Amino acid sequence: MSSVLYVVGGGPGGLGAAYAGSRLGYRVVVFEAHDSLAVKPCGRGIPVIGDFPFSIPREVVLNRISYVDLYVDGVRAFKAGGWIEGVIVDKSAFLEHLFASAGAEVLYRSKYNIRGSYVRVGGSTVEVKSGVFAGGFPYYEGERIPVVQYVVEKVKDVDLEAIEIRFDTSLLGYYYVFPQGDSVEVGVGGFSNHNTLWGLLDKFLESDDRFRGFRIARREAAVVSVGGLRLGYINGLVKVGEASGYVLPLTGEGIRPSFISGYIAAKALIEGRDPIKALKSSWISRAIRIQRRLLEWAKSMPTGNRRKLLLSLSPEEHAEIALGTLRISKLARSMLLKPGIALSILTKILPATISS
Repeated sequence: MSSVLYVVGGGPGGLGAAYAGSRLGYRVVVFEAHDSLAVKPCGRGIPVIGDFPFSIPREVVLNRISYVDLYVDGVRAFKAGGWIEGVIVDKSAFLEHLFASAGAEVLYRSKYNIRGSYVRVGGSTVEVKSGVFAGGFPYYEGERIPVVQYVVEKVKDVDLEAIEIRFDTSLLGYYYVFPQGDSVEVGVGGFSNHNTLWGLLDKFLESDDRFRGFRIARREAAVVSVGGLRLGYINGLVKVGEASGYVLPLTGEGIRPSFISGYIAAKALIEGRDPIKALKSSWISRAIRIQRRLLEWAKSMPTGNRRKLLLSLSPEEHAEIALGTLRISKLARSMLLKPGIALSILTKILPATISS
């Protein structure tokens, strides 16, 4: 490689690649197709569990999260805290700040031409035949599900230090209420279609007294890539981020997995190692494989069994599964207390712990 690292896409995967390139002494050029960063709407939540090679800048943090309030089919399972921390970020400011701190040159309105392996920047053409591709969900070939959300204001009695998750086992998805500064993101995602989800979300808002008299600031929709990993290259550029499936399939969390994938791939590329091999053997890839197997298991279950399983898990078990930090050693110990559940989960995830 030359001393320039080309990155296609200015999302979290591109940011991870830019950070790796910068730390290894490379000049980083990022080609972003849009006029600004963070075009795709999402929950903007990031767990703080030491996965990043930097501290999340204080100035981009909208809320600090200390609690999870979790329901299953309308029944509260728990509201727990003390063992989990996270932040809600201004995603655009987060990306802009960190690209700048990495010294990356971000070129906007610079769309990559897949057929020609080039980017048109202004009136000139730049050939891009090696580097990192972080083009996002339009380039993902696996299963995707829709998500819809409102950003609402004038909401009553919402804990701005908690995220609220409401599983709907018949939908095989969940509603969520996330703080966003003084506003609130309320949405739903699952195995359905956008129109049905909008109808369900409107009913949810109508049924909850906290949203009486609220004002809609924004209405947003997206798709989330939940089909697991699709590793590979596009015209010699290694795929990272959502383009290659770096989204946790059970939760839809994408910022952290995408960043980590970009960092791993770019570092391996620059050091002359096989980036695909490096990605396959990483803990984040293993976590995605495990979650995908658990999702397939959940899809095959009767609704009642899904409900029973979700209500049987402790807050810590929910957190480990959601964050991708589930440990086989802990599951083995759990078999003494909950042998049926622990053994069922263990037999589902064991094949996913082997890189392939």
